[in-house]
Amino acid sequence: MTARRIVVVGASQAGCATASALRRFGFDGVITMLGDEHHPPYTRPPLSKGVLTGSETADSVFLSSNADIELHTGVAAVGLDRDRQRVRLDDGETIGYDGLVIATGAKARRLSGQPASEITLRTLDDAVYLRECLDSVCSVAVAGGGFLGMEVASSAATLGKSVTVVDQITPLAGRLGPLLSDMCLTAAAEKGVKILVSPAGVRIANDAAGRLQATDGTTLAEADIIVTAIGDVPNIEWLRDSELPLDNGVIVDRACQAAPGIVAAGDVVSLPGGPGRRRARSPHWSNALSQATIAAATLLGCTPDSKLGSTPSFFWTEVFGLRIRLAGQLPPVGEPTVADGSIEDRRALLVWPPADPETAFGTAAAVNYPISAPKLTKLAQHPPEH
Repeated sequence: MTARRIVVVGASQAGCATASALRRFGFDGVITMLGDEHHPPYTRPPLSKGVLTGSETADSVFLSSNADIELHTGVAAVGLDRDRQRVRLDDGETIGYDGLVIATGAKARRLSGQPASEITLRTLDDAVYLRECLDSVCSVAVAGGGFLGMEVASSAATLGKSVTVVDQITPLAGRLGPLLSDMCLTAAAEKGVKILVSPAGVRIANDAAGRLQATDGTTLAEADIIVTAIGDVPNIEWLRDSELPLDNGVIVDRACQAAPGIVAAGDVVSLPGGPGRRRARSPHWSNALSQATIAAATLLGCTPDSKLGSTPSFFWTEVFGLRIRLAGQLPPVGEPTVADGSIEDRRALLVWPPADPETAFGTAAAVNYPISAPKLTKLAQHPPEH
């Protein structure tokens, strides 16, 4: 590629990783990064854990950058003119590019149309604000029992708050499977956290009195504050008129290319959801890093060492005294092999075989068990026989 200026839209983990990979692959032109927040780039995983409990400071999440980039914060992209190869900005200016990286991530999905009635946790400012709220309240209700919701619940419980989690399904079951989700729920109950399942749905009471209700109006939980953790929505509004392929994010090929000279990485990337399933995103830290490397190579005209989906994804969460790291397909299906340790002791190395013959790899999980991410990934790729 003969590009002399690459514009990275999104001062995110994926954006920074792509910029670093571009330099690593030998690109010596100008890299301009645009971020709509006023903060420099930062990593998100600690926001719901150490930053929320106070064991880590807010400024500890900032990413160091040695990619020699032009960073512009507090400026958002509002449009893309592909014919002229220019990004339109919210200050009325435009910026030209030879190559474009889309790393605009996602924003928190909201339960209500009244932002004042709910607190979300997506940005550093969100985490700082929620931490301040936790200093002055006694009770917290969390809508959503996925990774983020349970991490918020765990952090609040660590701070001595009365916590209730409400979801439409059993928390974490859709991500961790029955064995690991049951382990988490048992640990949550031991910390005094209440778990409620409302299959018909959950809503915030219109009177803004700190109440979560079932759709029939039945009160499910009352608390000083309500935190919603019901997923996220890709930041693709600025691309609506670009004629790029969009469906629950930016559609890319297995080399992270959305169009010639345009790549995408991170939470904004839309992936095939499998036979009979809609396209999906996998907004996790490790995916952002792997996609960034693929995207950078593709943009420079190189052949990536790997393609999307060719290696197991890596995930982790820390809740209620459990540090769980996983590689491979989520949720795991069937009964695992206990490769080491003990499920009863909540310290185990577990391996599940592929869910079906068409699946390239199974799942490996380490619960409070010391093992490196590469070794865990290798176990998912080559699970032992039962």
